[in-house]
Amino acid sequence: MRFRNSLAIGLAVLTLGGCTSTIAGTAAPVPGQGPVITKAEPCTLLSEEHANALGVTYPGAERPAKPEQKVPAVCRFRELEGVRKASSLEVALSKDLSVNEYMNGAQSGEKFGIGGFTWTRYATILGPTYCSLSTELTPDSFVEISSESPDHTEGNACDLAKAAAPAVASKLPGGEQNPQITAPPGQKPAEPGGPLVSTDPCAMLKPEQTAQLRLAPTGEPMKSTSDPNQVGCEWADTDGEKGEKALDLWFYPATAMDETPTLISQGEPQDFESGGRKWKIYTESGSKLCAAGIAITATSTVAIIAGNLDDPAKACEVIKAAVPLLNTNLPPSS
Repeated sequence: MRFRNSLAIGLAVLTLGGCTSTIAGTAAPVPGQGPVITKAEPCTLLSEEHANALGVTYPGAERPAKPEQKVPAVCRFRELEGVRKASSLEVALSKDLSVNEYMNGAQSGEKFGIGGFTWTRYATILGPTYCSLSTELTPDSFVEISSESPDHTEGNACDLAKAAAPAVASKLPGGEQNPQITAPPGQKPAEPGGPLVSTDPCAMLKPEQTAQLRLAPTGEPMKSTSDPNQVGCEWADTDGEKGEKALDLWFYPATAMDETPTLISQGEPQDFESGGRKWKIYTESGSKLCAAGIAITATSTVAIIAGNLDDPAKACEVIKAAVPLLNTNLPPSS
């Protein structure tokens, strides 16, 4: 994520054209609801339970306030590792700086009533793919929640900030308690699911089929060391140390096809239809390796990789011969 440098925060706010009507709901302190803010500790505004639900790391990393630069204390909760479409989250808390001072008189933009507070979006020098939502607690204190578009588009810049707002609000005086927190799509790793969870990769090619591919009759089970959900099977080649390479079949029960490392590491995909099923073949010019993949569900993928160590022009031959055979044994796509 390319988050702002804290030294530049005071210069980050620009004027937004137009102002929507204010949404009622700015909270006043209610006995028994949330702590009274006496010290700026932004990392306390997100619990471990809520961080897990939002798909960000816990605990967050705090940057102290810089009063001379009118910069509040900020806590950054990074996105989880291995999730390509995730965003980091930042929560800022001021105890002696007004929101107007911090925003430097910028005109407010869109407003959201969330968790008992009115959250106002302000434009920043980081552009429309960055989202800053703020709410005033007292004349001299406020909270800001910030997120950034994971794919650098405008439409989803505020998704994580808005998803986090109920959690943050529940930690503030007068905030609504016991919020139901849901992460934006793609923010958290997908849970293993679909038919691949209960399917044996080594049963996907029968001995009579491997004979057609000039491979060993039975495969050896494989398990990824980096992804506990990824399992596979390898059928050894039968033509010595050169020529055709062994064929590896991998099941990804919690990974979308466009995020499958076995595939995206092999180059640009090309459509390959076989037996009414839509596969994609991945290879680069001159490469001795070739890969192919098919989506079983939106978040589960089958990938195969093979090649030819002597002749790159033949790298995809075994793959293209194996796909029709696999089609007869693999679970249907949904």
